Amino acid sequence: MLQTFNASRIEERLQVLDIFLSVEDHLSLTGLEVIIKEKMPALLDREFLKETMEMFCQFGFAHKQLFETQEAVYEHLHLGMHHDHFICTRCGKIQEFANHNLERLQHEIARQFQFHPLQHKMEIYGLCASCMAQREPALSLQYAANGERVRIVTILGGREVQTRLSDMGLTVGTCLEIVSNHSSGPLIVASKGTRLAINAGLAKKIMVAHACRHAEGA
Repeated sequence: MLQTFNASRIEERLQVLDIFLSVEDHLSLTGLEVIIKEKMPALLDREFLKETMEMFCQFGFAHKQLFETQEAVYEHLHLGMHHDHFICTRCGKIQEFANHNLERLQHEIARQFQFHPLQHKMEIYGLCASCMAQREPALSLQYAANGERVRIVTILGGREVQTRLSDMGLTVGTCLEIVSNHSSGPLIVASKGTRLAINAGLAKKIMVAHACRHAEGA
């Protein structure tokens, strides 16, 4: 097939394919370079590797995935098999999963809308079990992750701080959803249908615990 692209260095590209297929993980170009450097350093050329992986995607040997906040990764493309992904927003770990009931439900919904699906993908972003295990039971609000649901367990500071937060509707027991938590601006949370902006100084005084969605089936 490489001949149809009038590709050069065919033997070397096939060596790259062998290396790629020997690894079950999702591989970025950077990760592939690390393996190539160890096994076949003569092939260490980023542009050559990028061009080669793009060819393999067109031939159906690989599939390129673009996950949020991550370098593009390549995975094996198994014909006739579909899977989805969990992506940890803290450590970047990618976990594959497949669920036949979920697939059937998606097709049933498509039928209800008289829609004919050709392909789809599902990416679920959150925190993996390992990252959750490393967290303290209670942490400052400023360290909560985007999209996370938390519950206020303690408010540090005197009466002035507590009154200020109370006026915003934030007291012990209040549940919040982290809308945006970036260093470039205030922390934005949602509470009872209202968005609130909280500065870093105030956020560090609010101690929260993760409010697990598993319990409510959300």
